[in-house]
Amino acid sequence: MKIELTVAYVGFGGNIGDGEYFYSFRPDVILVTEVNTPLDFVFHSATTKDFSMLEMVSTDTSKQMGKATKAADGRSLIVNDANSLTQLTQLAIIVKDNSRGKIISCDPQVLNIPDIS
Repeated sequence: MKIELTVAYVGFGGNIGDGEYFYSFRPDVILVTEVNTPLDFVFHSATTKDFSMLEMVSTDTSKQMGKATKAADGRSLIVNDANSLTQLTQLAIIVKDNSRGKIISCDPQVLNIPDIS
């Protein structure tokens, strides 16, 4: 499943990083219905090359999320979602603004519902 992350430096009025940055995910609701679904977090083309993904952390204690693998260029992360249990998982995609030296946390929610009809 491809999930696009858009990040932009806005100076003020943003939704993260003391209001200096704006981020959003597409889809905004990450609904996983298939078992063993790879979640491929990629920067949207509107996100400048100043940004790179560093890591992914999660609240998952049920071992649904595997270890994230980062692309060499820092423009994507991929993680396998076992999706064997119905649960809501909070993730944090840790992003660095290389031009300003700031690190921000972009936090999508993943809804695992393996038996939805």
